[in-house]
Amino acid sequence: MSQPHFSRSRLLTQALGIVALLGAFGVVTAQEAENTRPSLDFDGNKVFTKLELLDVANTCLDRFIDASHPYETEKLDYCLQKVVSRMHERGYLQARLDKTLYEQNGNAMKATVPVEEGPLFRVGEIKIENTKVLAPAQILDLIGLKSGEVADGTKLSSAIFERAKEAYGNLGYIQFTAEITPTFRVKEGAEEGVADFTISIDDGAQFRVRSIKFAGGDNKTNEMLRRELMVRDGEVYNSDLFSQSITRMNNTGLYDRIDPNRDVEYQTNEKTALIDVTIHLKKKVAAASP
Repeated sequence: MSQPHFSRSRLLTQALGIVALLGAFGVVTAQEAENTRPSLDFDGNKVFTKLELLDVANTCLDRFIDASHPYETEKLDYCLQKVVSRMHERGYLQARLDKTLYEQNGNAMKATVPVEEGPLFRVGEIKIENTKVLAPAQILDLIGLKSGEVADGTKLSSAIFERAKEAYGNLGYIQFTAEITPTFRVKEGAEEGVADFTISIDDGAQFRVRSIKFAGGDNKTNEMLRRELMVRDGEVYNSDLFSQSITRMNNTGLYDRIDPNRDVEYQTNEKTALIDVTIHLKKKVAAASP
């Protein structure tokens, strides 16, 4: 389940903040606006084959390109970020894609993406700073990267911004934030280097539940749903238990499925470290008779 967005929450670094991933993309032409897309090519890659890069990009683009979702350069932007993520995952943390070049040849359009792979990086030292709730060793266990291993940027980001965030959220620290600062050590022209990481943690305050309310239901069914709650008023907020609560309420079939991202409203009081939760309910629409 996605975590609630709180006013003080901010992800300072989503994907290491190492480099600007992508430049501006070309202007959409009339040809591109049709239900087609330019043929895609990569140039400058040496470690990663064109087949591998194209597979990542086209697999992503195929999710968008159909009769109802014509080609848009914004979609290419998104999918090329997936390509960069693949290179970061393999330890090429300084890999980047330059501005896409478009070439018109008759009725066909070709898009060429320049690639700069950079050197392969291995893990050096990982420092955990300012954490008060989890011990640095616990966070290092969540990361799972050892010195000398290939520096998997995707694995590092997921560990901090997903698994660590979830671990803190399960303890009531719903405003957890972190910043990852890499330091690269590589000789000019070398094919490999070492990346050190400093991870600065801001635990935030531990929040308790002030109230969990239902909107849109009646007293009888609301009370039935309340029995499915695994987090109650006055207790420390626990993200995982609340997620399980939503699943249990959905399993009752009393209302339309509760979407945790759209149907749950969170309000926090930072001075008192209390949270109010409102769950919006929608009655099931009876199926039309044949």
